[in-house]
Amino acid sequence: MKIAVQIDFDGTVTEEDVSFLLLDTYVGSRWREYLKEYIEGKIPVGTFNKKVFGMMKADRQTMTELVLTSDRVRIRPGFRELVDYCSQKGYKVVIVSNGLTFYIEVLLDRLGIDGIDIYAAENEFSPDGMKVRYVGPDGTEKEAGFKESYTELLVKQGYNVVYVGNGVSDIFPSRMAIKVFATGDLLERCREEKLECTPFNDLNDVVRGLENLS
Repeated sequence: MKIAVQIDFDGTVTEEDVSFLLLDTYVGSRWREYLKEYIEGKIPVGTFNKKVFGMMKADRQTMTELVLTSDRVRIRPGFRELVDYCSQKGYKVVIVSNGLTFYIEVLLDRLGIDGIDIYAAENEFSPDGMKVRYVGPDGTEKEAGFKESYTELLVKQGYNVVYVGNGVSDIFPSRMAIKVFATGDLLERCREEKLECTPFNDLNDVVRGLENLS
């Protein structure tokens, strides 16, 4: 079976949302007004991130230092074991995230993990505020439907997708997966929709679940 394991990043690979840490530190609480609008479905993720990250004016070095030193940035146990297991089995691992590319790359580099495709918000640092955009598989900018556009691509490429996530936006790619591992808001949404899923606390649970995949 040709398997691709598509993994969300913030709140899935990390225990907390790294972008929330950056926004709390460099913007303050006002960004959460837009978060409420996004959660309520009033604005798409692209619009939300353009608004809130546009208020964040720190430079790359400053933000990188925060990401690498904050005790709020913790990698969920079992991530390396999951990557290693997928490598041994010949499964493709793809991280698709509504977060920012720069800190995903920084954290994977610190872990010494490479060879993983990363699709996340492109970001440009600016003293006038960070500029972000989501680019889909076809090269066009996407305001919504970012994660599932890459799931659709994997399916078209002949992969059976296993999805691992925690957030509200993860329900959309989960609907296309042959198996879903869920925690947090995604777990709640799966139960509401009666979408079959396997709960996880850490990513070793996902490894054990993959061992039963036939």
